[in-house]
Amino acid sequence: MANLKALREKVKNITDYSPELQQFNDQLDELINDAYYCIWTMKRWNFATKLSTLRFHVDITATTDLENTAATAVNMNITRGQRKATLSAAIDRLHDPDIWEGQPIEIDTMEYTISKIISRTEILIDRAYEGTSYNDYTGWKIKKRWYTLPEDCLELLYLGHRDYPYVSVTGSQNPYGKSTAILPRREEDLDLRVDREMSYAEGYITSPSVIINPAEKIELTITEATGNFPNGKSYELCWAFLKDGKIGALSEPAVVTFDASNKGIGVKFVSWDDEVIQADTYNDKDQVASQWEGYRKVVLWNKNFDKTTAERRGLPCWLFVTVGGSNRNELNYLDTLIAEDTASSIDILNVNQLDNGSKRYIEIDGLHQQIRPYPRVNGYDFEVVQIKSGVTVTTFHDYVREGVIRYLEKPQDLLLSTDVPKMPYEFHQLIVYKALEDIYLKLGQQGLATTYERKYMKEVNNLAKRYVDKIDQRVRRGQFHMAHGRPTYDGSTLRRLS
Repeated sequence: MANLKALREKVKNITDYSPELQQFNDQLDELINDAYYCIWTMKRWNFATKLSTLRFHVDITATTDLENTAATAVNMNITRGQRKATLSAAIDRLHDPDIWEGQPIEIDTMEYTISKIISRTEILIDRAYEGTSYNDYTGWKIKKRWYTLPEDCLELLYLGHRDYPYVSVTGSQNPYGKSTAILPRREEDLDLRVDREMSYAEGYITSPSVIINPAEKIELTITEATGNFPNGKSYELCWAFLKDGKIGALSEPAVVTFDASNKGIGVKFVSWDDEVIQADTYNDKDQVASQWEGYRKVVLWNKNFDKTTAERRGLPCWLFVTVGGSNRNELNYLDTLIAEDTASSIDILNVNQLDNGSKRYIEIDGLHQQIRPYPRVNGYDFEVVQIKSGVTVTTFHDYVREGVIRYLEKPQDLLLSTDVPKMPYEFHQLIVYKALEDIYLKLGQQGLATTYERKYMKEVNNLAKRYVDKIDQRVRRGQFHMAHGRPTYDGSTLRRLS
């Protein structure tokens, strides 16, 4: 017993009820996934952690990116009452809007939020500019204040600067060490400077989570343009918003069937009232961001789908559609296909854009956790120079510094019949027990439900001795503190001597 199919068959065996109906199997798979997550989140299992890196980003100013732009400072042109800022030279680090959109930009001693990066020379801010109009302003600064945690992060356990991935430290000491977690309430009580910057982060503050709007409907057509999709095949697709580098919840899916070969898939982004979803182009009179400004779109397809019969083979397994194309020798061939916020539709012309090894969508429903490093990291370990091939930039200019993070991971859904729970083999039986508890509760058989609850709780406690880390602690009594020249104390800590 290891994969989803084996878990499903085990439950059917114990309940002595095993109909071969896809609807029944799908409902059973949902109960198995619920049981899987229930056990996974019950304790901080040591196998449930994951190591990764967090890339820090240096402030962008008028003089930080001159290596590939100009010999003098990059000027900003901005007019009072408008939202568009234009730079005198292209900034390489603005090529990826996911990093900088939603971050603060300081102009004339006032901070604004970047609503959208149109190009490497054009930026839209979230509201009308209130300062002095400039043609050659050089005091601007773009800051990376908030960092989004990985989509599969349940809880951040550690953030620090180690002697990797940038290996430059000799001896036994790490370059900077651990960044201490600071509760928002504590940070507010201490009144720490939000805009303080250093070359590394001494701590980090948990920031409010961000929710991205869910997508709504999708319309699929067969394109008039030439493609290479085969005749007689069917595909199921949906889409989601991409805002400030964060993915939202999925739209309602739809199926397209090809009745001719050498065609492509036309994807149209629509709302529940059957109107297209697209942002207006910028107008100088706009005092605030338009309704869908910055809401780009990504398209996903269902891997767990029979292309011949146009039927699902189980719970949908959504994978991102890639750029692909007829030429494999392209820099963005493996990148995720992204439609601009002003686009109402996009065409998928190549079968290789629906690669069955592409990245899976994580069921996050649009909720993203964020942290704010303190102080703001504004230092780097090494500089990446720009590389050009003709007029095409193959490597963008950048500054590199990375921290190490360890976090509790959200496991991947069990969707395909061969998907295996990401936990030790001993836990697989517990998933069955927990699923049986839910099944018997659903059937109103409280006695059997209680029996299986006791079985899996007993085993969970036994396994906790093996798979939950224990940390020795030394408790220390709180000390008196000095304030206003005199000692202070907490009255609840005083005890009468007998």
